[in-house]
Amino acid sequence: MPHSSKIGIIVATARTCRKIAFFFALAFISTSKAIFAADFEAGLEAFRAGDMQHALDELHPLAQAGHADAQHAIGVMYEYGHGLERDDARAAEWYEKAAAQNNSEAQYRLGVFYDNGWGVSRDAKTAVKWYARAAQLGHVFAQHDLAFMYLKGTGVLSDKVQAYKWLKVASTKRADLMTKHLFNVSKTMTSSEISKAERLAYAWLNSQDI
Repeated sequence: MPHSSKIGIIVATARTCRKIAFFFALAFISTSKAIFAADFEAGLEAFRAGDMQHALDELHPLAQAGHADAQHAIGVMYEYGHGLERDDARAAEWYEKAAAQNNSEAQYRLGVFYDNGWGVSRDAKTAVKWYARAAQLGHVFAQHDLAFMYLKGTGVLSDKVQAYKWLKVASTKRADLMTKHLFNVSKTMTSSEISKAERLAYAWLNSQDI
C-alpha cells in the first residue's frame, strides 16, 4: 500500500475515533446532567423534609464533582448547621466554589460573609465585588446591599447615583422593601442626580430584557 494511502487511512481513522470520542463525551455529559439533576432534586427534597443525612448523601458527591447548586447547598448546611456542624469557614469555602460558577445566591452569601467577617477576614472591597456580581445576575438582596455600600462609601467610593440606581432596580422585584429606601435616598439628591440614576436603572433593566 502506498505510503500516502496509509497516512490517509491513519488520518481518517484518527478523525473517526475523535468523532466517536466526541459523541461519547456528549452522551456522558447529557447523561451526567440528567443524573446530577435527579440526584440534586433528591437531595433538595430530603433537605426540605428535614432528612439532613439523606440530603448530605445526595448533595455532597455532587458538590465535590463541581455541581454549583450542590456546592451552594453544602455551604448553606455548614452556615446554618443543618446536618453538619456549623462552620462559617467551611461554608465560605463552598460558597466560593459555587460563586466562581456564577451561582448568584452563593455570590450574595459570600458578600455577606466578607461584609461581616464570618469565616473570612472582614473585607469590604471583596464584599462589594461579590454583591456586585450577584446584583448583575439579578439578585435583589445583593442589589439592595450593594446600594447601601455605595450610599455609605464602604468598600467603594460613595456614590448616591449608583445607590439610587440599584435600589430602583431592586424595587422592580421588591417594591415593598425598596420604596422607603428610595424615598430617603432621593431626599439627599439633586433632581439631576435622580434623573441620571433613573436613566442608569432603566438602561440596566432594558439590558436584562425585564
